[in-house]
Amino acid sequence: MPRRKLFPPAGQPNTANPYSIPFREPETPKPRFRGMAMSVEDMADELAIGRNIAYQLVQQPDFPSFMIGRRVLVSRQGLQDWIDAQCKKGPGDTAEAAPPDP
Repeated sequence: MPRRKLFPPAGQPNTANPYSIPFREPETPKPRFRGMAMSVEDMADELAIGRNIAYQLVQQPDFPSFMIGRRVLVSRQGLQDWIDAQCKKGPGDTAEAAPPDP
C-alpha cells in the first residue's frame, strides 16, 4: 500500500480528508493611516514606552497634545519637534536646575 502524504503542496486542498480546509496564504496587514495626529496608545507604541508613561507625558504643559471631545491626541510634527528639543537639552538638563554656587 502506498504511503499517503499528510500535507498537500501549498495552495492545494487535502483530498485525503474531505473535512479539510483549503490552504490560504496569510493576508498581509494593511498599512495604518498615518494622519497628522495619533492617539496616546499609538504614541506609546511608536516610542516603545508604556501606556502609563505616555499619559504622564501628555499631562506635561510643554508636550504637544490636545483634546477633541474627550479624546487626547498627539501631533506627529509636534512630537518630533518635542523629541528634538529633548535631545538638545541633554541628560539631566532641566529648567528648574539651581544656579551654581559662587
